Amino acid sequence: MLEKEERVLKQDAQEVHLHAEEIQELKIHNAMRSGMAQGKKRSKRRFYSYGAGAVLAAAAAIFVIVSSIGLPSGGIDDPGLSGSVQAASTKSWNDFADYRKQPLTNRGVGDILERNLVNPVRQSATNNGYRMDVDGAVTDGRKVYILFSVQNDSDTEIIPADTKIQFGDYEVPYPHRGAALEMAYDSDSRIPPGGSKDFIYSTNYPASITDSKDLKFTVILTETSDQALTSSSNKYRTSLEVSFQLDPDEFKDQVRTLPVNRTLIVDGQQIKVRQVQYTPFNTYVDLEYDEANTKQIFSLLNPVLIATTGSQTEKLVYPGRITADNSEVYKDHSQATLVFRYTQLNQPDSTTLKIAGISALEPDRMKFVVDLNKQQVIEAPANDWEMVTSKEEHHATAAEILLRRKVTHLSYFTDSQGAVQAENIGAQLADKFTDANGQVHNRTNRETPLIDFGGTMISRDGTGTSEMSLSFGSQAVDYPQPLTLSVERIWNPILETQSIELFSKK
Repeated sequence: MLEKEERVLKQDAQEVHLHAEEIQELKIHNAMRSGMAQGKKRSKRRFYSYGAGAVLAAAAAIFVIVSSIGLPSGGIDDPGLSGSVQAASTKSWNDFADYRKQPLTNRGVGDILERNLVNPVRQSATNNGYRMDVDGAVTDGRKVYILFSVQNDSDTEIIPADTKIQFGDYEVPYPHRGAALEMAYDSDSRIPPGGSKDFIYSTNYPASITDSKDLKFTVILTETSDQALTSSSNKYRTSLEVSFQLDPDEFKDQVRTLPVNRTLIVDGQQIKVRQVQYTPFNTYVDLEYDEANTKQIFSLLNPVLIATTGSQTEKLVYPGRITADNSEVYKDHSQATLVFRYTQLNQPDSTTLKIAGISALEPDRMKFVVDLNKQQVIEAPANDWEMVTSKEEHHATAAEILLRRKVTHLSYFTDSQGAVQAENIGAQLADKFTDANGQVHNRTNRETPLIDFGGTMISRDGTGTSEMSLSFGSQAVDYPQPLTLSVERIWNPILETQSIELFSKK
């Protein structure tokens, strides 16, 4: 793809999150938040991937509900959102035919549905002229999927704005990390008067909940007028709530867990593989990072799980991930889970994990130190960042510094919809920064994108370019220099191929 075409694509797709762990956030911040009567300003963290190899990922991401409707300070527990009435569903039952007749955007759910693993729920909730029918749900004790539809019998267009889920007495707290609400097979989340849409909700099953089958699922709908989208009042919003039973041990007889407790060592960093778990949904590899490690590990590069049974060998590649960043399962970065696709070889003679390296960095290097007056980068997490001096053509201000880096060793993973994505090669920055006197300030992101600059571009040859603005706000040039901005996550590949046999019957 020509450079000009790549940049046009990037400019046109500014509102699409393509970093998988960020896509899964149920609320995606956008400009509608600025219209809230509360006047609260929310930070925007955006990661983009564009160019050949990422266009399909962009198309898939659009199916995720990206309407960021700012709810009032009372949230979805506000009494103004009550009134939902539950009853047995009267929707004509056709054994999920509406979902089966169309290729689901979520390939993993499509495979689960084709193997007839989804349980009928057939409960509905009505409120204010709207109806939600929960058609089915299923869990393997680690992932949860809910298939539901929304019928709009009012005279006003609506869209889903938020959700809430409760397992027994445990209500998953905001921001619902790891949860996703996506269209089942459509591309438009707006539901016109008299219309209906099918959805798939997915999340991780909380690790602390093991003995409850009770589940309560809530969807918040909102009208789509400008006034409704920017209002702080709940009068434009409606809550629909359905309670039902979902057994986390339903597939207990089909789940096989192999204790491992073996250690991979990459660049001196120890990664313990605690266990491999085979379920009818996925293959989970649970990891634990040694607390004595000198670097923070962000990800494993291109992991491959090789299972062998007799003469059969199956390689599982490009896993998804469960981390503290994208789930409620883990509370810190000491643990993570690789989520490979389902395999029928769930009782292998041997299993081997092979990786190409890790993305990791020493904690004391995770910062940018810059002098805005001198337009100088004093310290950076890596040495491959190039400062872009042609700022005027991008409409950059004196309170920001433009950086660019080129990446040659890309890594890939599978997102929760089953699509292969390129690893994010940008940086996730902190919301605050510190001036030379130690005073802490809130970092102000741009409300509008820079001209022809910013985000990540991925080329056909597998290389990438990341462009980033270090934006501090218009008053930052008057603060004592230099300014220090912490980095929460950054792409820093350490190439060192390693493999470890996790299990063998020999």
